[in-house]
Amino acid sequence: MERGAWMLVDKEFNIPLFNAEKQMYVCTNVDEVASTPGGKDYIISLSEIKKHGYNVPERVNVKLFVPNTDANGELAHLNMIEVSNKHGDLPLAKIITNKKNISSLSGLKELFIKMAKSM
Repeated sequence: MERGAWMLVDKEFNIPLFNAEKQMYVCTNVDEVASTPGGKDYIISLSEIKKHGYNVPERVNVKLFVPNTDANGELAHLNMIEVSNKHGDLPLAKIITNKKNISSLSGLKELFIKMAKSM
């Protein structure tokens, strides 16, 4: 993920929040916000693609921690948060997973769907 985090910008993701099965979001930005000996923290910013008229959050951030290694079983952490200027940030879902599950675009897409459906 470290080498390719910025590959996510402009990619579209199906994130079926609140049972909106066809709801799509586009990645608008990826920021590396911290780097420690244990790993790196990113914020993946997503914006709603308005096609179906669902009542879903307009903006969603995914806070992602990627461990530098998974040799000792270190896990990646993902926190999905609704970004709202009116009501403040609202946690939506959290998942902890093996690093291999976030190493590809298809793996991230699956995790985003799993997170949305866990609510």
